[in-house]
Amino acid sequence: MDKFKQIFSGLTIAYGQYQPGDRGENGSKQQGKAFIVRKDVNDELWSNHLEGRGPALGIIPITDTNDCRWGCIDIDEYNFDHASLVKTIRNYKFPLIVCRSKSGGAHVFLFTKENIPASLMQSKLKSFAKVLGYEGSEIFPKQTEILVERGDTGNFLNLPYHNQMKGLRYAINDNGAGCTLEEFYKLYDVYSCSKEEVEAIKTEEKKIEEAFPGGPPCLNKLASIGFGEGSRNNALFNIAVYYKQSHPDTWEDEIVKANSQYMDPALSNNEVQQLIKSVNRKGYDKYRCKDAPINAVCQSGLCRTKRFGVGFGEEEMPVLGSLTKYTSTPPQWFLNVDKTRIELKTEQLYSSPLFALACLDQANLVVPVPKPKDWKQHFLKPLMQNLQEVEPLESLNPTNEITGLLQDWTTNRQSARTIDDIFNKLPFTEDGFTYFRMEDFYSFLKKNNWDMDKIKTGNLIKRLDDIFVEETRLRVKSQQPRVIKIKTMKKLEATVSKIAYQQEDF
Repeated sequence: MDKFKQIFSGLTIAYGQYQPGDRGENGSKQQGKAFIVRKDVNDELWSNHLEGRGPALGIIPITDTNDCRWGCIDIDEYNFDHASLVKTIRNYKFPLIVCRSKSGGAHVFLFTKENIPASLMQSKLKSFAKVLGYEGSEIFPKQTEILVERGDTGNFLNLPYHNQMKGLRYAINDNGAGCTLEEFYKLYDVYSCSKEEVEAIKTEEKKIEEAFPGGPPCLNKLASIGFGEGSRNNALFNIAVYYKQSHPDTWEDEIVKANSQYMDPALSNNEVQQLIKSVNRKGYDKYRCKDAPINAVCQSGLCRTKRFGVGFGEEEMPVLGSLTKYTSTPPQWFLNVDKTRIELKTEQLYSSPLFALACLDQANLVVPVPKPKDWKQHFLKPLMQNLQEVEPLESLNPTNEITGLLQDWTTNRQSARTIDDIFNKLPFTEDGFTYFRMEDFYSFLKKNNWDMDKIKTGNLIKRLDDIFVEETRLRVKSQQPRVIKIKTMKKLEATVSKIAYQQEDF
């Protein structure tokens, strides 16, 4: 277990788990819920993983110092030929180890003997993926930096060897056979690298001629491996959409050529003509990404960056990936936009104009503003499919947060000298109790970026059993304002640093 811990060490303050759901339509990827538990990664978790007790352990590769000692290319394909990939990797002399993933795809790992910058790990893995023909696959670590001070944790990957060889997540040896845990350790000893060795690896990219230049990656992938007889109509429909965009004057002729070139056996002339009529109808010339055979090889993030991809007709969008939700009240969202990690409110994520403003504020990125329908369909929905949820920091719990703000407002700031000063928007303290108007405290909360509305905030205060006494009326200057009555809170002792300044003559 100690060696397994050392190999897959990562962030220590949180870990991931995956709760499986129902199998997707047409045998597609099993749906489920990925969530992050904000607790220390202890020995019991490692032991339970290897022995198959409970769910598999997910580790976040990037640490709180933005480095890592392992990374992974996540190839999300089914009925995958792992042995063939291993052979290709060895031909290139890449120091990579292939493991079977829980979905039957491949996790291709790069291991290092020491921690290296997450940016270096990510860039090397992206270049490996491109050479191997899997550009657009998910790369772990997904971030080159994480906003730890804001509660960010990054994204986790489920580790291999859950229940060791009794499970289906195991490494593939150089001879194409599955490895025991001990054999995996030997592979690690052979292929793990130093930082200098990683930097020295050459990745000369193969010049691949695309069958559909500037088109969706799924079509180019299928053109190389075959479209399959049972889904020829759907495949040719998507090809027709591509040609209508890329060759608007000759697209019908191009479809006829593609049918004879890529479909085996080719569709009948009548079927092709019916398909042309369908694509020519207004509003029907959209890619069908959810249908076979497209759904099995879809790379939506990469597709949106292509000239004739799903975002055709819009300005080029940055690559969006790795959406994380922190289940605070209100929720926090973190999203990778190109190489920058940004923080979003729910309304900023839901609205493309607000999202564009957030990108400008936090990342100095000018991004296009898709139509609301396109934003939800082509961007937001794909992001939500791979969502990871994280338990909020204790300090971000709304009860703890409002308690701290209430303490600050009633004890560390100017207080009322007499009860009359309540009308000067000040809290008044007498005989162990403090009184204040809700509207005055709420104004203070808003200045401290409090997002909850006034009614919910009032209800939250009433649930502070150790502090809240009642909502009542006081007679003040012949008036009876409604006030909140709480038990007087203790003043926090502030520590002020005393710095000796050198006297200067001016």
